[in-house]
Amino acid sequence: MEQKFRPAVTTAGSRLRGLLPLAVLALAVLLLWTCAPAPQTVGHLRRDAWSLEEPRSLIVKFMRFDYQIKPVGGDVAGVSGWAYLDTGKAPDWAKWVESLVLTVYLSDSEGRVIAQDSRSFLPRAASADEGVPFEFSLRPEQWGTRALFVTFGYRVVLTESRDVAGGRQTFFASEDAITR
Repeated sequence: MEQKFRPAVTTAGSRLRGLLPLAVLALAVLLLWTCAPAPQTVGHLRRDAWSLEEPRSLIVKFMRFDYQIKPVGGDVAGVSGWAYLDTGKAPDWAKWVESLVLTVYLSDSEGRVIAQDSRSFLPRAASADEGVPFEFSLRPEQWGTRALFVTFGYRVVLTESRDVAGGRQTFFASEDAITR
């Protein structure tokens, strides 16, 4: 009977082929992990208790939000009102809102974001007296019976004027949720 001998030392190629399923699994796990939404928190921002149909006001660093929450239908709540820029906290030269993004957040008592909605607004004159009207819709996956809170985030870019070319001054202010 003829015997075949197998070498005692394996080649590098066969070792790598043995690691291929493990590498594919690690790549799949990494891909799923990077695609999963990262949890956000607004625990560092001022928040108000969730209250339906009651006019409320929330003052944050550079803005004031006068708002009201109303049930829209089904599992949707509408948040509408006016946002006012606190021009007294901005530089004196900041007369034009070049960019404005507002976000409403629904969170639990620990500040974990449950739902959010954002809107971008057209450029406009910076004024403390003229508010920006907004309407948001919040659709959390579940409402539950836990205590809920509402807060607002914003990103605003102020400039000297509408038509300043070249080296214009820019002021940026932002308060938003952070990712853990």
